[in-house]
Amino acid sequence: MIKLDDKFSEETLATCYMVDCRKYLRPSAFLDMAQHMAVFGADRLAFGDDQLGPHGCAWVVARQHVRFERPFLHKEKGRVVTWHKGLQGLFFLRDYLLLGVDGEPAVRSTSSWVVMNIAERRVVRPDFLTEFVSMEPQSTDHAIEEPAAKVVLPREAEMTQIGAHRVQFSDVDYNHHANNVKYTAWAMDALPEELVYNKLLKELTINFNREARPGETVTLWHALAPDGAHIIEGRVDDHQVFIEKLLFQ
Repeated sequence: MIKLDDKFSEETLATCYMVDCRKYLRPSAFLDMAQHMAVFGADRLAFGDDQLGPHGCAWVVARQHVRFERPFLHKEKGRVVTWHKGLQGLFFLRDYLLLGVDGEPAVRSTSSWVVMNIAERRVVRPDFLTEFVSMEPQSTDHAIEEPAAKVVLPREAEMTQIGAHRVQFSDVDYNHHANNVKYTAWAMDALPEELVYNKLLKELTINFNREARPGETVTLWHALAPDGAHIIEGRVDDHQVFIEKLLFQ
């Protein structure tokens, strides 16, 4: 069983708007859960938006890795758990679990975060943050032991455009850019229907490299990796917004 007393957790329920046509929790719905837990987890440790805001800063997720151990079903109850794993290099690490009622993980995830200067849109070095952000881990447990990896396009891969999405009102969050969860939704929508309707997503890794602003059009490019994973790259003009690796069962 997962030890919870050194972590932040909430009960959860897979509601109708969180599941797909098979009544399985959507990958983007888990990412929504994780985002919610990251905000409240940081608040509980007193280095959330209220503490960073007066310094002109905000948390920004840079990388995330998710493993889907099994489908989480419509109306299924469970518990979503998060904890701060401290600093590694320039990244602050945060892990997550989605547990069933039996206490076993249905989903595991790890994420890497930076602090951004809002006005200058640049990353703030950790040594500036030592007075109000803990460098020490809340827990040393791992949902996934290795930090989320850098996604690199295979050298021999050929990219083809498979879609485009104009950033609209429903995409934009309170940081005034497309919410990072939207990228995975766009990627899944752009992939062939026979894939996404018939295969379960086993694993995803996504890197967030540039924000997408209201009115910008993000073109979606695809390549198949040698291991069978699907690589989706989102671009605004010649700038990479995100790159994501999706591995299906």
